[in-house]
Amino acid sequence: MSLISLWEFGIVTDRFSDEGEPAMLYIEGDVAEPEVFRAIDEFRQNSNLKTKGVVDKMTRTPDGSVDVLAIDEFVMAASASLMSNPQPFYDRGYNESNCSTKGALNAPNLDDKDCLIFFYGILSMDGIPGTEVPSSLMDLYIDPGVELDPQRVWLSVDGEPVTYDRMIIRFGITSPEHFPTMGPGIEEIKRDLSPLFNLSSGTWEEPGDTEEDKPLTWVMLTGKPITRFVAGDRMQNEMQSSLLLGSLFVLITMSIGFRSVKQAIVSLTPILLVVIWLYGLIYAFGYSLNIVTVTIATISLGVGIDYCIHVTERYREEKEKGANHRQALHGVGGACALALVGSAISDVAGFAIIATSSMGLFNTFGLFSAIMIVLSLIASMVITTAALGILHQGFKLNPESEEE
Repeated sequence: MSLISLWEFGIVTDRFSDEGEPAMLYIEGDVAEPEVFRAIDEFRQNSNLKTKGVVDKMTRTPDGSVDVLAIDEFVMAASASLMSNPQPFYDRGYNESNCSTKGALNAPNLDDKDCLIFFYGILSMDGIPGTEVPSSLMDLYIDPGVELDPQRVWLSVDGEPVTYDRMIIRFGITSPEHFPTMGPGIEEIKRDLSPLFNLSSGTWEEPGDTEEDKPLTWVMLTGKPITRFVAGDRMQNEMQSSLLLGSLFVLITMSIGFRSVKQAIVSLTPILLVVIWLYGLIYAFGYSLNIVTVTIATISLGVGIDYCIHVTERYREEKEKGANHRQALHGVGGACALALVGSAISDVAGFAIIATSSMGLFNTFGLFSAIMIVLSLIASMVITTAALGILHQGFKLNPESEEE
């Protein structure tokens, strides 16, 4: 079996990695610099070292090594192909490329920028010569951006030197839907990326300016699991801020409507408890904070407050009619309770249907929305009435009617 056949067999078996969602590392700058080429493998080696206490988020092959796909693997394979069958490389101008060699076998020196540019060129034109790896596969990792001279692949058809300004490194993220482990996992990946990031003048979020001592201008993590986590994390922060702001607005509005800050607090507090209960159930059921669960917790403020307002307002109406505290609670527990229970049942039935969906996000939304309605009903009928009992001395609109 030839060296190339062994490599093909190895790369096929190594690609049976554990499940994961594709993510990418987008790199801008002079990616043909040898130090950038070396940094790719340093990133791979760093990723193979697991940090105690941090959940490993990168997909791995059956032998336990990280499954990082980058152009360096193809360059190494092309270099091996050159040693076994050099003619396809000579046809592309290898002997004129100024690519230096090393060792007794005169292997190409991959610490030489001219060598890297030549190999990037021939990979973009032919894939890996002598194998069935096509050139189209190289477009997933690197692209010259211009049409190459077929006889001198380090030059464009216009005779200008080719530069490589962008590169993509691909890997997988395991369990990207589990937000609590995504944050520490991404930070761990960023630490592993220090060999590349230290060559960049930019930040993770924005590109920098070209600097003589830094060949790269931007190293950025991207891909669906990354963007989804970043969006979800920001939404979570925004939702928590909006929850606090919404609670303040609700408190002010009810204070004006009830003409009493105490009664407004009595109506608002049970719904804030519902939010706490929801977060507790999300954890107890094994779910994580994501766009759906965070949104439901915020929605509960708007949905659940109606139940509490209904109970408090009915209590006030009974008190204004001259009823004592016990009689007012009986009024709340009569037709008012029947209406609230009927409304809650219809809402829960609607959300329960959504919970049967086979799509995870809809399923989660339906499940916790139904739970949120039930908790809001319990909070309004139990906690709100209990709070009214504690504060009922403040509701004495007709003191003569108060009976113990």
